[in-house]
Amino acid sequence: MQLLEKVYALAEPYLAGRRVVDGVLGLNFVGAQLDNGSCHFITLMREALPPGESCGHPGLDMLEQPAAKIARWALEGKDDLQRSLGMAVLNAVSPFYPRDTAPEQEEKDDGLPLLQPGDTLGMIGFMRPSIRRLLPHCKRIIIFDRAQDPVEKQAREQELLGEKAAIYPMELQPELLPLCDVVIITGTSMVNHSTEYILSHCGKAREVLLKGFSFPYYPEAYADTPISSLGSVYFNADAAALFRPLSLGGGKEQVMAYAHHCQTRIKA
Repeated sequence: MQLLEKVYALAEPYLAGRRVVDGVLGLNFVGAQLDNGSCHFITLMREALPPGESCGHPGLDMLEQPAAKIARWALEGKDDLQRSLGMAVLNAVSPFYPRDTAPEQEEKDDGLPLLQPGDTLGMIGFMRPSIRRLLPHCKRIIIFDRAQDPVEKQAREQELLGEKAAIYPMELQPELLPLCDVVIITGTSMVNHSTEYILSHCGKAREVLLKGFSFPYYPEAYADTPISSLGSVYFNADAAALFRPLSLGGGKEQVMAYAHHCQTRIKA
């Protein structure tokens, strides 16, 4: 939680005077838009949500509210849904995205430049495209995914994983993460508040990459952690066009049409 407190302190000046004017709660993504037009979208991890109306009405509750109040949900929200909306607001106001200086050709940071052939790679979150791309470039991949039963998921994905990769229960992180030379952490770990626990077991890793839609993009907040690189996604005001398709069940294919990639090196 200390990490998110640092993020919030950095965000406060940019949250001041802003309010939430629109949003979306879809099956796969949630998002928020502020009164200056800025917006952001977060992958929704539905597995840990309570059933039915037990989630309350966070979308309605955030409308016309001060951005600073809703951003606190990232720290204090009662479930992944509230925390995701809070994270969306934090990223909507982030001044650290290169919105005005984005290169014409963007590179997605999938961790490949960090790998050496003999490396053991740890991966928090089952990231199929990354696994497919990275598997030939390392010795072994150790995967953790809280949303999946490891045995069932391993059986379904065995053709992809082969003999070099395997999925393990989250409980084995303290035992297996110290074996990893490089660790890639999904940004949803910030939503479920597990990032600091994961990092506590990454002390031996040469490189740690935090990536995805869902972590707050405030690079300075990560300076005193084992994280060495950030790979993020941001949106410009035109991405408000996503509200309707996402409300109808749209997913990553629709979102990526508006997404822009950026990378930040935290440690030399």
